[in-house]
Amino acid sequence: MSVLSARPSRRSLLLGAASTGVLAVLSACSDAADQAASGSAASSGPWEFTDDRGLKVTRPAPPAKVVAQVSAAAALWDLGVRPVGIFGETKNADGTPNQLAGSVDLATVTSVAEKWGEFGVEKFAALQPDLLVAPIQVPNELWYVPKESVTAIEAVAPTLGVTYLNRSVDKVIDRYAELAQALGADLQAQSVVAAKTEFTAASKALTELAATKKGLKVLFVSGGPDGLYFGNPAAFSDLTLLKNLGLGLLTPKADPKEPQWEPVSWELADRYPADVILYDSRSTQVFSKDLAKYPTFARLPAVKAGQLLAWNPETPTSWAAFGVALRKLATDLGPVRPITG
Repeated sequence: MSVLSARPSRRSLLLGAASTGVLAVLSACSDAADQAASGSAASSGPWEFTDDRGLKVTRPAPPAKVVAQVSAAAALWDLGVRPVGIFGETKNADGTPNQLAGSVDLATVTSVAEKWGEFGVEKFAALQPDLLVAPIQVPNELWYVPKESVTAIEAVAPTLGVTYLNRSVDKVIDRYAELAQALGADLQAQSVVAAKTEFTAASKALTELAATKKGLKVLFVSGGPDGLYFGNPAAFSDLTLLKNLGLGLLTPKADPKEPQWEPVSWELADRYPADVILYDSRSTQVFSKDLAKYPTFARLPAVKAGQLLAWNPETPTSWAAFGVALRKLATDLGPVRPITG
């Protein structure tokens, strides 16, 4: 899950309530949707699932057409569920594909929104979806679903949220697995079983490695020209997992109102002495080619010792993706050593 995008105060919600055009699409789609629902219900019966807001979602039949925020779509895709639509960014600022979509075949799904604060309700309705799935990064709010559009969206299809709050990413993956199974996915499929087995093995390998490096101080950071951000492991499910596996992640003094980060100027980069610095891999240039621009950071013992490692905070929330990420991290951490005393 994107850690920088977990700062809602830095974005604005731009999309207003549904237009008259949306209502027209809903009307045009209603007969076909009713027929499809009644036909499915007759063959497979009613469906229900209680989401992480405590809301019970009910459908006359198991949802066949799912639209999901890209992070949720990636999680479900690796479990065998194929959404018909997605929303949320799939490209970086430079136009290159980002990591959020994971294994999703973007050529086979329809995007109903790319930018924060926007949601194409008419596009959404035209897909005749049975269900919308999104992460929860802010209590009781669906990530990337504008508040102004909720009523119009839920007039088309019910919404379902999976929380990342106060939950290690392995538990988030388990929750997606529960949902995927409810949607008809086969969790005993060879690819799913293999991915889970590798995730378990990679987690064990990282735990065993961490046990040999007791006292190692690890700090997660992100940054850009505007400043440096110290990541709070308690606020992110992926960092929580790393801490649970035994890594000694340092906890900064973040504002309780925005617990994800402690933002500072680059001059204060030495606030938390660390043996290893995990940096946001989306900011690779900042922490490699541009280091000379930030001398306080460049002089840190961890940086001078070459113990500056990339970590992708947009690793898709799946056993398949995290198995690979944890293996790589264990390999990267192999040669590091304590240097701060």
